[in-house]
Amino acid sequence: MSGHEGHRHRIIEKLDSGGLCEHEFLEILLFNAIPRLNTNDLAHRLLEAFGSIPRIFSAPVSRLKSVEGVGENVAAYLCCIGKFFETYYAGREDTYPKKFDERTFLAYVEERYAPAENEVLDFYLLDKAKNIFFCKRFSSGEPRRVVIRPEQLTRLILENKPDGLIAVHNHPNGNCFPSETDDKTTGQCEMICSIHNVKFYDHFIYSPAGTYSYYCSGRMKEIHQKYSVGAILGRGEGG
Repeated sequence: MSGHEGHRHRIIEKLDSGGLCEHEFLEILLFNAIPRLNTNDLAHRLLEAFGSIPRIFSAPVSRLKSVEGVGENVAAYLCCIGKFFETYYAGREDTYPKKFDERTFLAYVEERYAPAENEVLDFYLLDKAKNIFFCKRFSSGEPRRVVIRPEQLTRLILENKPDGLIAVHNHPNGNCFPSETDDKTTGQCEMICSIHNVKFYDHFIYSPAGTYSYYCSGRMKEIHQKYSVGAILGRGEGG
């Protein structure tokens, strides 16, 4: 056994003992992406560049590739691990309230989204009794950008057939007030929900400065009147 192979074997043996350091966790993960080279130096460079394992796995491919020794395949591998766990934790039933209630859900939003460093957009799906039965996350992996295409929301609704829907996203840096893009996204969501007879209850925006609710601010009524299919058809008939 070569010295390099022996080093890998010794680190893997430490998995059961729970005595691994941060860079050693990364070393082992990188074994799969770089099977024949020493990954110790690269693990240290990644931690030096991003500061922590969570920051590494939440970084986009373009930023990961800026680290010496990280090519496109390694960057995609690390980014995929981060996306996998985002999806896993967003879909776990015990990570969100069982039932939607304005007060308890607001407290949940303020706790759940406080640690997030990148902007995300989550959709919570409700049944007729307002039980939350599914959550789907959309994220670009960037601090100030998240995109949802109309066909993605349409597919989410068709596949899960909810009675109602709640949108939550965050502004990691800045205030909680909706931007023009937020208003446009909320309007698109209302239109798609109304087409499929799904109640769009609220859109929450979390920031370190507070949490904004379209419903509590009265904006959901305005959005419904402007973007719901029924309202649009009504205006057309009135004209």
